[in-house]
Amino acid sequence: MYKIELEQFSGPLDLLLQLIEGQKLDISSVALAEVTDQYLSYLDAHPDISTTDLADFLVIATKLLVIKSRTLLPQVEEDEDDMAGDLELQLKMYKEYLDASKKIEQIISEKHFCFTRERVAYNFVPSFSSPENVSVDDLREAYLEIIKRVDYVVNLPQRVMEKVVSLSEMVSHIRGKLTEFQKTDFRSIVATATCKSDVVVCFMALLELIKSGEAMVNQSSIFDEIKIERII
Repeated sequence: MYKIELEQFSGPLDLLLQLIEGQKLDISSVALAEVTDQYLSYLDAHPDISTTDLADFLVIATKLLVIKSRTLLPQVEEDEDDMAGDLELQLKMYKEYLDASKKIEQIISEKHFCFTRERVAYNFVPSFSSPENVSVDDLREAYLEIIKRVDYVVNLPQRVMEKVVSLSEMVSHIRGKLTEFQKTDFRSIVATATCKSDVVVCFMALLELIKSGEAMVNQSSIFDEIKIERII
């Protein structure tokens, strides 16, 4: 079994963050200036710091002294590189990593792990497994019900569509009547109609001839015969 151990952070940023959080201050240039004396006091109290680590501590101490001098002497011109902003950014990044390490340590202590396994190729062969206490008659009725539902979709009900004379055909028919007899009436035109649709198409065809100026109609009173006359 793998065993994971987390090393405790130690360094100038760790010390500086502890001092700021100990006084419940925000990571800002003001907070950095306030903890400068405590940071230097820590260096004086720990002369046993290795020379390699001491260089890093002194770099941070130098930046803190410059930041504090700016707060005490506002007239001091700022360098091209903003030490306060750079140090704030480093501390914020360090704090994010530190918080993440604490969460990981908590997960490890609670033993909430998640492991994945390699995908295994199974030779799966489809098979039918019927429920318990099912007879052959039950299966037959179930299949017949399924086929009945499918048959309704496959074999759709059919209806014979009635053929209705087209408008152009009826216009030609009336035009031929007027050419042959010069005058006619609506009753004689619809005499060959086999359904109400034919009568409607005939009336629309007559309106079309009136609109085009080929025929004129006359009706003495309501429900009297409609007389049709060709316009020469």
